[in-house]
Amino acid sequence: MKGKYEIIKQIIDLWEAFEEEVVEEHNILNFSRWVTEQINEESIENTKLEPKVEKNAISESSQYIEKLDLKTRFQEYIFKIARFEEFYIRKYLVDLPINSRLEYTFLYTINRYEEARKTELINIHLVEYTTGMDTIGRLIKNGLLYELQDKKDKRAKLLKLTKYGQEILNKANSRIEESRNMFLSCVSPNKWKKTLPVLREIEEFHTDIYINHYDKPYPELSNLMDSLKHIYT
Repeated sequence: MKGKYEIIKQIIDLWEAFEEEVVEEHNILNFSRWVTEQINEESIENTKLEPKVEKNAISESSQYIEKLDLKTRFQEYIFKIARFEEFYIRKYLVDLPINSRLEYTFLYTINRYEEARKTELINIHLVEYTTGMDTIGRLIKNGLLYELQDKKDKRAKLLKLTKYGQEILNKANSRIEESRNMFLSCVSPNKWKKTLPVLREIEEFHTDIYINHYDKPYPELSNLMDSLKHIYT
């Protein structure tokens, strides 16, 4: 009886491998093409499907999260992932005159726009005004940015990368790309891409709240959420 269903188990294992490797739509046609490619490369009978690696005893931090309610767990995962990214970015920017994600992001954004106002930069990345201004001040002091008069508004100044700032950004871009590849290497592209619509929906909703209702007390924010949530649920 065991041998009778062995082929079914193999098909299930192959489908799992197919989901992990292939980004395109997961349907029977694409699956059959993928299996055919495996056969052409080497006999499917000799294809070794590695069993899933059993996790070692999970960390104390992970044990703590697993015992939380679902909503809290969801938020806690987001918070921890953000901390991990900041931690890795600092590692990869070592020996460069920028040492945080915010400093890198400010340089990257100004470069994309070619020039930007201070308040525009702060609003795009939703950082506290004092934090944003302090970061900009450091970048100017370290010779990475300079200010010039805004021709459209004589009262305002624009930020632009210096030649040195451009050189540092080019080096940082390479490091950040390496960090990003490393960070996502634990999950197949097919999996993390599926989360983008959910994350985008959350980000867009709360960005609007943050920008337009920043100074509201929590009771008003709660009422606002109740009136808007039906649009998204």
